[in-house]
Amino acid sequence: MKLKFYLLAVFLISSLPVVAQYKTVMFNYERAYFNDGQPLPAESKFIITGDVPPRIGMVVVKVYASADTDEKPLYQNGWTEQLSGRRNIFTVPVNQPLRGNEEYTFVLNYYSKVPTRQQQQLLQQLDAALWAYIDQSYQVNRSSIELRKHPRIMRSDMNAIVNQGLLLYRNQLNTDFSGFSDIILEKLDQIEDLRLSKARFNVFSREKEDAKTLRLRYAQEQLEALKTMVSQEVAQYVGRQLYVLTDTKKMADYATEKTKNVIAINAGYGGVYYSGDVDNFSSDTAPYVGISIPFGKAPFSSAFWERTSISTGVFLQNFKFGENAVATGPLVQRPIFLALGYRALPFIRVNAGATLLQNDQGGNSISDLNFDRMYVRPFVGLSIEVNLWLNLNR
Repeated sequence: MKLKFYLLAVFLISSLPVVAQYKTVMFNYERAYFNDGQPLPAESKFIITGDVPPRIGMVVVKVYASADTDEKPLYQNGWTEQLSGRRNIFTVPVNQPLRGNEEYTFVLNYYSKVPTRQQQQLLQQLDAALWAYIDQSYQVNRSSIELRKHPRIMRSDMNAIVNQGLLLYRNQLNTDFSGFSDIILEKLDQIEDLRLSKARFNVFSREKEDAKTLRLRYAQEQLEALKTMVSQEVAQYVGRQLYVLTDTKKMADYATEKTKNVIAINAGYGGVYYSGDVDNFSSDTAPYVGISIPFGKAPFSSAFWERTSISTGVFLQNFKFGENAVATGPLVQRPIFLALGYRALPFIRVNAGATLLQNDQGGNSISDLNFDRMYVRPFVGLSIEVNLWLNLNR
């Protein structure tokens, strides 16, 4: 019997926003553990809070995916003392949910205020290091200034000098030094392209100055201008209130809560197209069951990818596209499908994909596997999806 195939439009319903509830995790400074040694919350945001030791004005929390703290942290956030409020308690939100059944390494860095005089000394040390680098990075020739390295490499080197000098320091905004600006790069390019033969047009000549002396003074003025610009950009960072690292607490391989393992089972009804055009085509329908693997998991991916999955399974009946056109499937003697699905409603999934069919010849068995009789046809379907909770490795 020939059935007409109708494609149904499905309207997606957006989920209502949910207000996330933060769990509170207490950190014990003396014993260096959380919540009396209990596992950390999994798959939800939480807040770390604890006592602030004397003279500490900043606490920075870093979260690493492994015990290797030389790599970039998975997440970091910090607390800075305020003029008002409880100054003996720090509170740091961790807005990166952690995966369940995993282990993470936490590093808590405690910083104290840097006195103004020490801050000025630090700035002078950075200036001295940067100026020494600039002085050994050029050579004045007869008509130009030759840089020993490309301007971009020089800027990168100077960034490294500053970052190394500030390794134990944080500013009041708890931000890293962002590196020298493009203005510094443009100045380096300008120096590299400088023509000292034009010195007499750019500087005032002094009495008894010959052309060579004039060129050298012109070159020196350009390099001094570069040093001034470099110092100003460093001072923009160091000029704020600085904090210096005083103490560190490291908790390696700290466990998160055990979360349930799930497998998504879907059962539904689908139709398979066989042949023909819009006005006259062959198709058949049958119930099916299968399993689904989502492309994402809340809260680690967007709602779209969390609702989208790839599914595979079997139809529970063979298809009859006509008197002499009966289709089964290989191996299990039932049609096998592979599809993309989207959960449009809480339990309703729309599936679209392909079905692997095999011409049915009486008396087929598993041993009758024949690639010459196999073919693929498209199908669509609706199914109900249920998550089954598993207690594997618990």
